[in-house]
Amino acid sequence: MPSIPYKTDYKHTRKFKTKNNKSYSKPEHAKLYNSRRWRGLRNMYYKYNPLCIMCKRNNTIKEGKVVDHIKPVSEGGLFYEWKNLQTLCTQCHAKKTAREVNNRIKQRKRDDASK
Repeated sequence: MPSIPYKTDYKHTRKFKTKNNKSYSKPEHAKLYNSRRWRGLRNMYYKYNPLCIMCKRNNTIKEGKVVDHIKPVSEGGLFYEWKNLQTLCTQCHAKKTAREVNNRIKQRKRDDASK
């Protein structure tokens, strides 16, 4: 069966997602998210909180898929703190993450402008 070569002359190549092909804001976060302690905490939290919090606030019932940190770990949120977790559906998680990234970019620009 033919396969796609790893090296190619094409400008755009097709990328395949694998189980371990995730990006993290910091390399040390990868170890935390893949730890047995995090998986156990995530599974237990999801067991007691299976619905998306943001959808629930908008009077919609939708199953959550992602256990997310309310205050991002990169901004000082505690990684294993139960009170810092929330369940979100993939759409709400994408919106929240995009908002956080945009806020970080704006903050960096403000910091650079003040220097």
